[in-house]
Formats: sequence, structure tokens, C-alpha cells
Amino acid sequence: MKTIKPLITLTLTLTTFCSFGRDKTNDNFPTDFKRVQIGFNISPDLCFRTLKGNENSATSNFVMKNNKQRETLKVAYTAGLNVCYNIKKSIGIETGIQYSNKGFQTKLDKVVPLVPDPTNPDKFKYIFNYHYLDFPLKVNFTFGENKVRFFSSAGITTNLFLKQIQTNAYNFPDRTVRTSNPTRYDYKKVNLSPNISIGIDYKINEKMNLRIEPTFRYGVIAISDDPVTDYLYNGGLNISYYYGL
Repeated sequence: MKTIKPLITLTLTLTTFCSFGRDKTNDNFPTDFKRVQIGFNISPDLCFRTLKGNENSATSNFVMKNNKQRETLKVAYTAGLNVCYNIKKSIGIETGIQYSNKGFQTKLDKVVPLVPDPTNPDKFKYIFNYHYLDFPLKVNFTFGENKVRFFSSAGITTNLFLKQIQTNAYNFPDRTVRTSNPTRYDYKKVNLSPNISIGIDYKINEKMNLRIEPTFRYGVIAISDDPVTDYLYNGGLNISYYYGL
């Protein structure tokens, strides 16, 4: 039920934008100008976190130092639906609904058993997946008149926490075994991620265009209130397709 209300809100917003866009057919814009565009996107991302100690204690400093040595980037994604209202050819406002996987993982480490056992794995790592429902709001700026144009955007995304799943990966000589379990930790339900991007817009025809943009998003709110808190961030190559109404 928690995801239904945002979907209803987005549907009503799309309907309003579309109706408003159809009412503006008598202005002086070129025939290929589309006030309202809808589309979808997918972004393969590299994800990680930064750590901050809320207490200047030996324990917090040890935890941060140990984690920084053991952790590394993980590959994830962001994907969803978008709607853009173009004020004019060079400026537009965009929103939508996205599903994103953020997080980090530990480096592949050797298993050092107390007693040698051939049935034990050789190496292991832990993968931490944070799943969010995202609602971006950004302003797009487009430059140029040709089929290939440059554009940039800036905005902020509201992140609604859904779940966190930890995957344990154990490497044996002949196979890899993975087990995944949801955690029940009380992470903060809402976060905010400012985001910026710059890229290329390719106009396929009068109604369709394709955008490719390197994008960076950083969560400015700590995901928990622990003595050592973490801030999730991700960067990726966002690929979007739009259709003008």
C-alpha cells in the first residue's frame, strides 16, 4: 500500500501535464517542439558509501578504519519512468518514479579456519543492497539546434527506503554459493539526494529523442543514527528514451 499513493500521485500529475500540453497548440513554437514528453530510463551504477563518526571515540575510529580497508564499490542500477514539461526548447522540468539499488560490498577475503577443512570455502565477501523508491525533480538545460545537442541538469531526488538485503558469497574451488536474507534494522525511511549530470541528447525524429548522461547522486542524510553513520552515493551512465505528446 505504501507504493500505491505515490503511483496515483504520479498518474494524476502526468494527466495534468498532458492536458496542459494539448491546450498550448496555438503558440509560436516550431512544429517539432513538444511541451510534454514521457519516457523511461535505466542507469548502470557504481555504488559506495562514506562513513562519519558521531562520537570521537577509539571504538568509532577503529570501526571506520576497519570498514574502509575491507569495503569496496558494487555494481547496481537505477531505472524508472519519467515525465518532462518543457517550458521552452532550452529549458524543461522533469520528474518521475524510479527504483534504485544502492549499497556497497566487502572485498573478497580469504577464509582462515581454525582447523583445516576441505569442505570450507576458499574466499568470501558480503554484498549490502539498499532498495529505494526514488522521486526525482530536476531542471534540464539544452544547448544547440542540431539533431545532436548538449544538455545538463540539476535537481534533487527524494529516496523512500524499501528494504535492505545482505548477500553472502562463498567461493569454493568448483563453485560459488550465495545466500541472501533481508535485514530488520531500522533504517531511516526518507533521504534526499542532490544530483547533477551533463550529457548528449540525440533527436531521433520529431517525437522521439534519446539521452545519454553520466550522473552522480549523493544521499545527504545519514541512513541511521548509529555512532558510525553512513551516507550512500552512486554514479552511473543514465540512458533515457523520451516520446513527445
